[in-house]
Amino acid sequence: MPATTSRGYPYPVPSDPADVPQALGDLAGAIDGDAQTVYNGISSRPSAKAVGQTTAKYNNVVSGSLRGLPFEYFDFNIGGAAVSDTQFYRVIPKLPGFWMAFGAASFPKPAGGASAIHTAIVLLLNDSQVISRSGINGNTLAADGTAQLVTSGGAFCNGTTDYFNLVWTPTHTSTIPSITVNNRNLTLIRMTQS
Repeated sequence: MPATTSRGYPYPVPSDPADVPQALGDLAGAIDGDAQTVYNGISSRPSAKAVGQTTAKYNNVVSGSLRGLPFEYFDFNIGGAAVSDTQFYRVIPKLPGFWMAFGAASFPKPAGGASAIHTAIVLLLNDSQVISRSGINGNTLAADGTAQLVTSGGAFCNGTTDYFNLVWTPTHTSTIPSITVNNRNLTLIRMTQS
């Protein structure tokens, strides 16, 4: 009588009759059934990605002030993971637990102007708690002079009133007379297992 592994895979013992095709068939069937059981137990992790693509323009922004980056729609919202406020500046996780957030924004170089190297994006929890910040040291300029900033961090959210938002600020002491922000996104993934 064949023995089995801890996962139930059969294998022959020396006292079993020599029947290699039967032993391999039993092993293959056990592995296939176990793999299907494991696969059936895998589910998508709650996650959402808010996206903004229309150009947002800001004038006369003073260093240190925070300006919210608006979003327009969810690119995906797996399991109804998040909702937004009516103006789509805040992304609210709908399940309690620990959430990772990844934000990105693109600041194009204006025609005839300088690249937006004196900027930073800030990931906030509830409009006030700084989760992370990416500024001039995190800048990557594209070939056309566009500054691309990314930031990420995580926080425990209560599933009802806590929210993430992405903002930008000048990092230079002088006022920025005019700046535009193109593509931006905020992606949330729930790390806590149900």
